[in-house]
Amino acid sequence: MNILLINSPIRLNARPNNIPYGLAVIAAVLRDHGHSVTIYDINAHRHGNHEIIDHLKNLQWDVAGISGLITTYTFQKWLISELKRICPQAPVISGGGLATTSYELLFRNSPMDMAVIGEGEATMLALLHALEQGSSLETIDGIAFRQGNGICLTPQRANIDNLDSLSFPAWDLLPMDIYLKNPIWGDVASNSSGFRKDIVITRSMNIISSRGCPFSCNYCYHLFGKSSYRYRSAQNIIDEMDILVERYDVDFVGFVDDNMMASEKRLREFCVLLKKKPWKVLWGCHGRVTSAMPEILELMAEAGCVWIGYGIESGSESMLNAMNKKADVTAARTAVVNTRKAGIYPNTTFIFGYPGETIETIQETIDFKKSLDITCGSFFATPYPGTELYSACRSFIRDEAAYIESLGDATDYCINLTSFDEQTLFRLKHAQDNLIDLKN
Repeated sequence: MNILLINSPIRLNARPNNIPYGLAVIAAVLRDHGHSVTIYDINAHRHGNHEIIDHLKNLQWDVAGISGLITTYTFQKWLISELKRICPQAPVISGGGLATTSYELLFRNSPMDMAVIGEGEATMLALLHALEQGSSLETIDGIAFRQGNGICLTPQRANIDNLDSLSFPAWDLLPMDIYLKNPIWGDVASNSSGFRKDIVITRSMNIISSRGCPFSCNYCYHLFGKSSYRYRSAQNIIDEMDILVERYDVDFVGFVDDNMMASEKRLREFCVLLKKKPWKVLWGCHGRVTSAMPEILELMAEAGCVWIGYGIESGSESMLNAMNKKADVTAARTAVVNTRKAGIYPNTTFIFGYPGETIETIQETIDFKKSLDITCGSFFATPYPGTELYSACRSFIRDEAAYIESLGDATDYCINLTSFDEQTLFRLKHAQDNLIDLKN
């Protein structure tokens, strides 16, 4: 079959710097099984609506698949209608975070035909086979589809245990030059925000080396379900890096997993293998403060790690407990200190305005950041569909569709979850972001 896969635009105020990794893996898997695949990467090209329609009119497809986070709802709703208008007979399938958490919303407000729920590789293969054969969709796990005047949701599909069995991304179907020239994590990889000044990075690429997370922070969305952490072998990652170096001359890799450091054994194996390679590639990853032990940090630094992102979120024990963070302030402080000692830049994120936030908890975060000379800002606490926080705050949200449309690029203020009025809320966020004491 002729398959068109579409990457929805996100974070339009930032340059496109992460390939749509999951979509590119699905493309490779489908192609390996005999399908003809085209990727229309709207996020990379940043085409406007008229350009998108003109481009689509020059393409042909039997099935269209769209991937995107919850923040792409407004765009997908529009695009699905246009796809059905241009090619009415071709089924439109949505997958990824939006389709998994809010497929009913898409069915109500767009002519979407089917949704892939959760992990997509095996599900898409089975779904395309059924469409080719004209067989029943009810036997396919992990989908939702229109059935008469209703929606049929099939049983959840089991996650793929062996991630090494999956193909590497179909890089050749993507506009790689756009991504290679834009640093991972914005300008962090271009000598700013405290990044080491002796480092020069010219061509960077993102890799996902694991799926899921073994922890359950209440604000975090789990596409693959809770307690579903699986990881690729160290050798499999090295094999992918070999290709990126040889084919694209990559000199920096950003591992954009939720938590690359969750398996210390795998991390050690990876570092040992990487140190043996004849090429030099620097890299960064995300990890938890509870994993930041001096010995492993030193090994990571020796293997070229220069950046670790930690979701510290708050300098208040009571707020960390409310978030179900399973990490305390002492562990966060120690992680930052140890990471700096190893010569690695610790990038930190904080959440402001979580339910239960008080003047006292805000001051605790200000004191924490001051003590470590941390100057980053904070994200507003935002409930995303599919999270514990969303379920707990559902009463705050009167109109689900309007709320999801307000999410924007996931960085803007959307909702007040505190007892402060909005004017006070913004004043206090300004104080926390700028380290202004509230005790005076």
